[in-house]
Amino acid sequence: MAILRACSRVPRVSISMMSAKSSNDQKGLVLSIDAAMGGCVAGLYNPVTGEAVERSLRTEREQAAKLVPMVQEMIAEAGAGFPDVALIVTTIGPGSFTGLRIGMSAARSFALALGIPLQGITTFDAVLESCARGEDGAGYFILLEAKRRDFYVQVFDKNKTAGEPVCLETPEIVDLARGKGLILCGDAAGRLAGEAGEAFDGLFSEVRECILPFGAVIARKGHDVFTKNGHVADKAEPLYMRGADVFLSSKTQRKIADFPV
Repeated sequence: MAILRACSRVPRVSISMMSAKSSNDQKGLVLSIDAAMGGCVAGLYNPVTGEAVERSLRTEREQAAKLVPMVQEMIAEAGAGFPDVALIVTTIGPGSFTGLRIGMSAARSFALALGIPLQGITTFDAVLESCARGEDGAGYFILLEAKRRDFYVQVFDKNKTAGEPVCLETPEIVDLARGKGLILCGDAAGRLAGEAGEAFDGLFSEVRECILPFGAVIARKGHDVFTKNGHVADKAEPLYMRGADVFLSSKTQRKIADFPV
């Protein structure tokens, strides 16, 4: 079985470096927000100097309570303020339905209150950019936990050109990845390895586990997309690759007759 390796982190600067920027530089800060995976992620990036700070917290039950205070604390400790933010970047999925709504709602609220653009990037892109290294020379197999029988999957070639995002079960993943020498990145490698058994051995050239993407990477990627689009933000709509798990009760429902409306 391939060795699990942590994602490579972009160089992280101290908070004091962020606060040392001139007031002119601060007008262009990029704030990133993510809650699509198993936690809360935030980043603050200066595209002029390349400096960045970030915060992350692994939690699935306290995202609504922890995300916004974490963003506020990060910005304050960076010596900046919300008026210094010029662009907000958020992940648009796929991911946890609840977490995705929490993250996108927070990002939209900040963007609306500040009157600034909101740029969305996919969770696949966030994980790819968190794991990729310049010297890789290989394609990437992004594998995300869907918490059902299937997985969220997107394949990128060595130039980071994306294939179609799909939902696949373990046998389909084995067939798709076999013989391609791809680098596996994501938060679901452990489950895939357990389900695939011996078929997992040698299936990928390397496995890089990424439980949460990096806030600085999300901010930088979103800013790059925003800039390439002529400083026009893509419409940030959630990427739902399957319907929500909704079950109808088998119990006979009690009716209340003549209830006034």
